[in-house]
Amino acid sequence: MTAMELTTCPDCGQPSEVEWRATLESTDGPVEHARVHCLTGHRFLLPVEWLARTAPPVRPGAPSRVQSEARDAS
Repeated sequence: MTAMELTTCPDCGQPSEVEWRATLESTDGPVEHARVHCLTGHRFLLPVEWLARTAPPVRPGAPSRVQSEARDAS
């Protein structure tokens, strides 16, 4: 079983799943593309380089990355 790959919807910003990836031919050579489906129903086929990675969920009460970096800087 493969792990679910998550990203954000390029249209609405909601969590989205990468359904599949494939390399498609272009005039500039092969380009890897992904099919993305978000919670609100949007679907996209776009180059993988355009995917935004979602941040891992933050545990309640855990310091954010910004708080951790501020603490480390002082």
